[in-house]
Amino acid sequence: MNYQSVIESILYVCGEEGVEIAELHKVLNIPTDEVRSIIKQMIKNYDEDSSKGVCIKLFGNRYYLLTKECNNEYLKILNTRVKKINPLTPTLLETLAIIAYNQPCTKTKIEEIRNSDPSFAIARLTELGLIECIGKAPTPGNPYQYQVTQKFFNLFGIKSLKDLPPLKKEVNFEFDPDDDLNFFDSARK
Repeated sequence: MNYQSVIESILYVCGEEGVEIAELHKVLNIPTDEVRSIIKQMIKNYDEDSSKGVCIKLFGNRYYLLTKECNNEYLKILNTRVKKINPLTPTLLETLAIIAYNQPCTKTKIEEIRNSDPSFAIARLTELGLIECIGKAPTPGNPYQYQVTQKFFNLFGIKSLKDLPPLKKEVNFEFDPDDDLNFFDSARK
């Protein structure tokens, strides 16, 4: 059996959901270390072969088959045919950042930082699949606690929260709504 071929097919079929090592281990029925070794070799092969337009990336704990960054300018030309609206407003981005840096994070904590009711932002970020409720805090009132999801890591192209930029004492969440940002770009670094 050609494991690389099977893994490539699985990555392609899983698309934006990606796949975990444990899932590949179950399908291939080989040791987890061997799966990791095969993926490591595949990553190297894709990265070194300039004739390939795709690569394998790890975000959070899932692997994805993505387009190579060097092809972004061509993909952007194609992408201009379909204008995507960025669903992340400045308020949503700010709330998302607060949760990411303070997770598990309660509504009260967000309210303290933003000085406004975050109910809509929490509901919208949950609807977008970027945050999730992980239960209640063992504090008075038992408020709900939130954390970022795997989709957050995919969206921002990071492997873990350690990859977030360090916070400064004064954080300014400036956002220009006229920026032509595509937060759903599949060609991440």
